[in-house]
Amino acid sequence: MATLDLDEELLKDEELVASIQNLDHSIVDIETLLESRMDLDYISMSVEEKIKHDLLIAFALNSLYWVYLRLDGVDPTSHNIKRELDRVKSTMDMAKGAMAKKNMLRVDKKAAERFIDHALWTPEDKKRRSHNVEKPNKKIKFDENGDPST
Repeated sequence: MATLDLDEELLKDEELVASIQNLDHSIVDIETLLESRMDLDYISMSVEEKIKHDLLIAFALNSLYWVYLRLDGVDPTSHNIKRELDRVKSTMDMAKGAMAKKNMLRVDKKAAERFIDHALWTPEDKKRRSHNVEKPNKKIKFDENGDPST
């Protein structure tokens, strides 16, 4: 009889009932998400999509196990699951860095070398230019008709 009274008292606690309903809705949302991810055609995915998929599944399952341990009264910070979650997080960071590196702009090395070669002055360039171009005569003499004389 005592358990029946306890159940009735717990059902009267609106905050507890709301928390349990929220937990139930969250569990349904998680199940839906995981089922939708598991139904994808893994073979037709690109490498980038496979990496994202695998990391999502690994992180979700490890997080769910963390929650299970918390609900069971076990301290997950002293459990091996903490190390596993940290490993998945570091792998996520590595994957994010690799994907960002893949999408970075690339420099055309040959074009950059040409720009630099033409922009920099060297003494050889001055000598080469001075031999190719005649120096104009500062004093031009004209004949009687007004034509420059040579």
